[in-house]
Order: sequence, then structure tokens, then C-alpha cells
Amino acid sequence: MVEAREASRKAVEETALLRERALTVEEATSKAQEEALSYKNVITDLDKEKGLLKTDLDSLRDSFQRMKVAYVDSKVARGAMEDVKKKALEDLEAERARSRSLFDDVDRLKGELLEKSGAIA
Repeated sequence: MVEAREASRKAVEETALLRERALTVEEATSKAQEEALSYKNVITDLDKEKGLLKTDLDSLRDSFQRMKVAYVDSKVARGAMEDVKKKALEDLEAERARSRSLFDDVDRLKGELLEKSGAIA
């Protein structure tokens, strides 16, 4: 009978130890679940941030592409404007030469007219 009591007492002690261990495991499991939930929330937040950053990056790429096109267009326009300016200066110089030629012709004709007027008088 003593042996049975001893065995019963040991069984009670082991049961108490197992209950303590079970509580410790439950607490650790609960903490691990809370931590996992916390990590899950962090991952969700990071995914949202990643999506926003991707949207911003796409927008910046589009803006940069438009800026490159505008830059090329301005270079083309500047080149065309320089060609127009060059042509206008060439036309102006041609008109100046024509004007000088006409001025010289008018002077020559005046001189001839004066000579004829002097010869008639």
C-alpha cells in the first residue's frame, strides 16, 4: 500500500509539473501567435508601401519619358529655328545687296539725267 501511495504521490507531482509545462507552452504559443500576427501586419504594411512606391516610380518614369520627348522636341525646334534664322539672314543680305544695286542704278541714272539736262540747256 505504501508503494501505491508513493506512486500516486509521484503521479500527482508529475501531473502538476506537466500542467506547469503545458501552461508555459500555451503562454509561449500565445506569444508566438501574437508575434506572428504582428509580423503579418508589418508585412501587409510593407506590401502597401511597396505598391505606393511602385506607383510613384511608374509615375516618375512616365514624367521622365515626357521630359526626354520635350527635350528632343525643343532641340529639333531650336535647330529648325536656327535654319529659319540663317535663311532670313541670307534673304536680308540678298535684299541689302539688291538695295545697294538699285541705289547705285538710281545714282547712275540721276547722273545721266543731269548730263542730258546739261546738254539740253
